[in-house]
Amino acid sequence: MKHSLYNKVLKDAMAMTGDPSIEARITNLARRLGFAGSDASERVMRMALDALENKTLPQPGKMTPSEMKAELQMLRELSAVGRRWREENPANYDESYPPSMAWQEELYDEDGLPK
Repeated sequence: MKHSLYNKVLKDAMAMTGDPSIEARITNLARRLGFAGSDASERVMRMALDALENKTLPQPGKMTPSEMKAELQMLRELSAVGRRWREENPANYDESYPPSMAWQEELYDEDGLPK
């Protein structure tokens, strides 16, 4: 399956060589890389595709198990700090008006849209 996709991409990329500017870029790259002959463009494209296939692409939003564990530990510690503060400063904490409500009023208007 990987090879069929590889060949399709190569075929599509080679079909684009009908564009003179792309053909010139590929020819220039082939020359700079020391490729010569009638298959120089194809060899450059294969080399480029091989390089792209061998790269590990970043996956935004994906966390490793160790990163998830560290994040969970940090959240637990923050929660414990907040809980300790509320216990140590009961006069400064109003259950009917928690910080999250104050932040919501500061950040959002009466329609719930960001200010």
